[in-house]
Amino acid sequence: MSAVRAVTMGPAPATPPGSPRMSTHPRPALVDVYDLTEELLLGGTVKGLTISGNADQIHLQRQAPLLEEFVRRGGRVLVNGHVVRPFLPGLTPWRALDHRGPADLVITSVTPHPVFEGVDPAELLYRTGVPGTPTGEELTRVGVAGFYGRGYQTHLPEGATVLNGIGPHALPVDVVHPLGRGQVMVHAGNDLLSFCDPDRSTRHLGPRLLAWLEGTL
Repeated sequence: MSAVRAVTMGPAPATPPGSPRMSTHPRPALVDVYDLTEELLLGGTVKGLTISGNADQIHLQRQAPLLEEFVRRGGRVLVNGHVVRPFLPGLTPWRALDHRGPADLVITSVTPHPVFEGVDPAELLYRTGVPGTPTGEELTRVGVAGFYGRGYQTHLPEGATVLNGIGPHALPVDVVHPLGRGQVMVHAGNDLLSFCDPDRSTRHLGPRLLAWLEGTL
């Protein structure tokens, strides 16, 4: 079984029949946010967690000591979504951008990182449900901006590195920081694993992210 767990609010919904498959990547085993236990996180089997943006942050706050110990022992965590109640050291509340068009939400690579190696930021900015996988100017024409992120992390903890910025001022939308022997990555938008498209530069994003969470990248 994979050393990575995807923390959700119950099982992931099935893809509706006939809908385009917009992402493809190895699927980590699911664990309900209410089933995070000391045995699971500190037993030595689980190396990384990707926490869905819809997970109960009130409950995650109650589990903060366990989550912190998991990371300080060498675990890696990806926090997706809008942090409202910080549940790990270094997390700060999400702040929305004042946006009126794609230029206000543009994604910019700030610091190279193996998870995002070779990824075209434009293919993170625009999403589309049309058949096929448009790229380049066609993607810009038919795509909708804003799914990757519409806000940013308000403050950066000591030792943090901004990986990707959002908007004209490249505010921190993707950040990684150390915590003990482990690391915490924050993506201030929809779940990062949903942006792995088979015919775009993002096709390796999912496998690389899971390798990073496992500690092999």
